Amino acid sequence: MAFLVFAFLPRQRDLTAGFKSLIKLKTAFFLFWILFFVMSHLWNFRTAPWNGNGLFEDSAIDLLYLKNYVMGHPFQPAWFHPYPYHISRETLFHYYLWAFLDLFGHNIISYEAALLALWSGVFIFTLLLADLFFESYVVTSFTALVFNFLPFAFIYTFVGYRYPLTVLLCVASLYFLHLGFRTTSGFALSLGGIAAGLCLASSTVGKQYVLALMLWAIFYAGLRLRELKQIKWSSAAKVAYGFVVAAIPILCYILFNWEHYTYYEGTFIHRFLGAARGHPVPNDMRYYVTGLWSCFFRVPGPRVFLPDFLPIPLAYYFFLLPGLIFAIWQGRYEVVLLATLPVAAVFTSGGMTVEHRLLLAIPFWIILMGFAFAGLLRLRLPPGFKIILLGMSASILASGFVPSVQYIYRKTKNPFAISSFEQEQVAVSRFLRDVVAGKQPANPPRLEHDEFNRAEDIPDAPYDTLISPREATSVVHLFLHDYDDTRILSFCGGTPVIIMTQQDVWSHNKRAIVDYVPKGKDLKLIWESDPKTERILSLFEPLHDLATKESISLSFSGRQSTFHVLSIASNNIRQFQDRVRALPDSFP
Repeated sequence: MAFLVFAFLPRQRDLTAGFKSLIKLKTAFFLFWILFFVMSHLWNFRTAPWNGNGLFEDSAIDLLYLKNYVMGHPFQPAWFHPYPYHISRETLFHYYLWAFLDLFGHNIISYEAALLALWSGVFIFTLLLADLFFESYVVTSFTALVFNFLPFAFIYTFVGYRYPLTVLLCVASLYFLHLGFRTTSGFALSLGGIAAGLCLASSTVGKQYVLALMLWAIFYAGLRLRELKQIKWSSAAKVAYGFVVAAIPILCYILFNWEHYTYYEGTFIHRFLGAARGHPVPNDMRYYVTGLWSCFFRVPGPRVFLPDFLPIPLAYYFFLLPGLIFAIWQGRYEVVLLATLPVAAVFTSGGMTVEHRLLLAIPFWIILMGFAFAGLLRLRLPPGFKIILLGMSASILASGFVPSVQYIYRKTKNPFAISSFEQEQVAVSRFLRDVVAGKQPANPPRLEHDEFNRAEDIPDAPYDTLISPREATSVVHLFLHDYDDTRILSFCGGTPVIIMTQQDVWSHNKRAIVDYVPKGKDLKLIWESDPKTERILSLFEPLHDLATKESISLSFSGRQSTFHVLSIASNNIRQFQDRVRALPDSFP
């Protein structure tokens, strides 16, 4: 990829002229909006759910995937994530995260900063596309404001997933392709092709962009047949070269791992085709139609992070739908396709809480609204009528924009306003990590520079630990990963206590104790306070001659968690195990 870019790099004189051309008003205009985007997303950061003390469950899964499959392994464009996920996860996002975490620290703040950087890139390339299409500071500013304060985009800036990288590569590729064909710049065209190839390699959603490009080329060829003779096919070849060199690793993975790569999406497609063939309730076609309607128009709706707010405020449809018509009229089929293909993907996926699959469409929804706004500004009407029309449009826009800003403000005032940012679980995980590491746990728990890694500034703890937290989610696994989280959380089978039966909790507890292999260290058994664990602790009362009992607790934002601890000295472990083995397998 680097050699291809260097092959089409402008000459030194052109590069110098290009850098000098950046010193102008338009550059300051875009720098202002970048600064505005970053500063506005730090609004009430200390009290926002994404304030560095909260982490989404799926984000923890991605970070665990980074530690298990990427770090310490040879380069691989994707790895198959086995049970319970059964999905091939592309690794481009994880390599980006790895570099970011190594530079700034393996912690939640660095992770969220990496996500903010991605969305800042999406934002600026969306504005560059708007400027390329409309050549109007007013329309570009309109695009910037709507994008910046769209709750769907604002909140998802800090959520995670691999999809934001796909969105960035998609809008960057489209911008460079338009710029390259407009200016016949081989450098821009090669960048557009490379970004398209990397888009395919970044997540499964990247296929939507490649499909959109293919359909766009077909529409263009069919509707502008006479103009095809004027196209410089060498320009198209540069795009193709860029795409191939960037996509080769993922294409090879797909070729040699077809079953793994298609398994996850194949389950959705198979189920949808069954519904299309008349599959009965509950997975019939009505299920899919209702799911799509609920995702876009129901409050509260089946959305993870915005159940009480629509992905697109209703008022914005007064701009979005006319913009769709204007875009088709002007032949901007690529924008139309990229705004609608993710919606079709959500429809065929079905199920609940699928709004994250719409992220790719966000920039293009905003650009479609820009088409409508630009059309309003260009209308040739008597001044009086135009003022009335613009006034009505401003009122409609405000009826969507103002509630959006108010909604974001309300969410940023309470760290527990969005439960999916698991604030309590992060606090518990930080606390337990310190206990396992042999440190005096901070109360309340605090962010540390390398909290995802093993603490290197202290000696190993003189004891081993088995823990049974109430919610053994991926967040806890992430913080305990470098201390052998599988062994530590085998005490609860790696499963949240709150979803298990009393018998299951006891079975996991007993098995972990009996199977423990002494290593000359003391052993700590830790249960987070819960009615189930309280009853189990009563079974250990006769064994207190071999163990000491204590309680430890943490406080976080006015909420308290208590942990019961049994400490067994190393010379008593064998006898303790024998007496636990004699306890009944079924809970009394």
